[in-house]
Amino acid sequence: EPDREKGFHLDVEDYLSGVLILASELSRLSVNSVTAGDYSRPLHISTFINELDSGFRLLNLKNDSLRKRYDGLKYDVKKVEEVVYDLSIRGFNKETAAACVEK
Repeated sequence: EPDREKGFHLDVEDYLSGVLILASELSRLSVNSVTAGDYSRPLHISTFINELDSGFRLLNLKNDSLRKRYDGLKYDVKKVEEVVYDLSIRGFNKETAAACVEK
């Protein structure tokens, strides 16, 4: 039985893989948020995923499975950006429209 005070070991690759899975789930959440009427959440998700993408670009990924998951992050960024763009075009959120104009 693990001792909670000593903590546990987590490989860097496993941690980064988990963060990339989180990004994938957040891209789905952005679509579902709009369906539920929450038009501001996709903008916050977009900001976070773009910052995450910027951070991963600094890494030299050689691990095959990690590299594949990182390649999937590009599609997640695109999906969230499309949601934010659609919201701004339809005028559902002034905050969203202002953020898109700044880009």
